[in-house]
Amino acid sequence: MNYALEIDRAIDDERLASALTLAEQWVVVAPEDADAWSKLAHVHEMNEDFANASGAVAVALKISPEYPPYLFKQGYVEYRLGNFAAAANVFGLCVERSETIHDGYYLDAARIAQAKCLVLDGRASLAVDVIASAATGSATWLDKRLSKEDVVKSIHRVR
Repeated sequence: MNYALEIDRAIDDERLASALTLAEQWVVVAPEDADAWSKLAHVHEMNEDFANASGAVAVALKISPEYPPYLFKQGYVEYRLGNFAAAANVFGLCVERSETIHDGYYLDAARIAQAKCLVLDGRASLAVDVIASAATGSATWLDKRLSKEDVVKSIHRVR
């Protein structure tokens, strides 16, 4: 069975209970597969169960500790839990790893997310340095689309 495909189909059909059952089966069948744990985290996110999403992505990161998609997912989950300091730290790790492996896909997205979390954590002065490195016009998605320019405006509002 292609669990990833079946889970995605269930999500697309808004059968979240089925998606969760499939994801839970996948991690039982393949407990060393980081993708299985990441998909389980995703299904928990879809159900807005961020505590369980955090646990699942933590396992994915134990298996693949420096993989930018899992780091970004962990930062996102921490953000949704309101743990802005932890989210900023994890997004920072995602930035560092993305720079190291020349991964442009997550680099600016993680910078923007990190800067937003720093602002929310009361550390706008640090956010200024982080956001300066993001490309003009770049954006990410947290609870809505968030551009570099949006974060710059939020920094100026708190200063």
